[in-house]
Amino acid sequence: MNRRHFLAGIVGGLAAADAGAALGQTPTLDSFAHPEWFADPVWLGERLGDDDVSVIALTPTADFSAGHITGAVQIDWPALAVAETTESDLAVWQAAMEELLTSLGIKNGDTVVVYDGGTFWAARMWWVLYVLGHDDVRILDGGLPAWSAAGGAVEQGAPVAEAATESYRGELRMSAVATIDQVEAAVESGGPRFIDARSAGEFAGGHLPGAVNVPFTDNAMEGGVKFWKSPQDLALLYQPADITADQQIIPYCSSGVRSAVTYLTLRQMGYDNVALFTGSFDEWVSDPSRPVER
Repeated sequence: MNRRHFLAGIVGGLAAADAGAALGQTPTLDSFAHPEWFADPVWLGERLGDDDVSVIALTPTADFSAGHITGAVQIDWPALAVAETTESDLAVWQAAMEELLTSLGIKNGDTVVVYDGGTFWAARMWWVLYVLGHDDVRILDGGLPAWSAAGGAVEQGAPVAEAATESYRGELRMSAVATIDQVEAAVESGGPRFIDARSAGEFAGGHLPGAVNVPFTDNAMEGGVKFWKSPQDLALLYQPADITADQQIIPYCSSGVRSAVTYLTLRQMGYDNVALFTGSFDEWVSDPSRPVER
């Protein structure tokens, strides 16, 4: 499909999409604090196939094989796990991520666009690349459903990736990471605000002391394609939880996947003092002496 036909498909697809999926009814990406962290189908369609643009699908293998953006490579969230956040464990994790990205053909200078199948979990892959210091990494707002609704090309088949000729090398942005030592100190001091991104039921079953519950799914628009809410609607979402930009904020969930959505959302709202407890509740309760509220 050439670019002219693709863009024609974008326009036609949007005209046919339901009201919940139409890009014209989603927030203008320029209204976010970091519009360069998002991409829409038109933006990606104009660049798809460029040598320096890589697309990563954060989806299960079976979902990827059933249909994916042309030329994408695939990874699923368990491969990105950070079980513990000590300095030595993070160093091991960094080396594993560098090896993974090299195997996927990702280069340090690439523009990387990450998408999911509508789960909202692409933020996890975005966060991994951001923490590794990648210069240009973006999420396709609305994921594969938005791409398909816009008439974007989709192909079937198992994942295939050609390894990069040079090894990927990252440099950790530790400002985006809350380690277990930092979280323990935060619980003791009572200063930083914890946001639990899990469901209300999980939160009720046990959470970090002083945490407030804002399920990660609440960051998405209701109905149709799961686009991010506007900054104005997001402000209304977090206001009742008394979350303000002048606080140090630490999101968490079970394993850092869902709370990566919260991290990105807060940063897009202009909150800069945010660090993801990527080890999350699983790491916290690995030591039974740590306090848990219910």
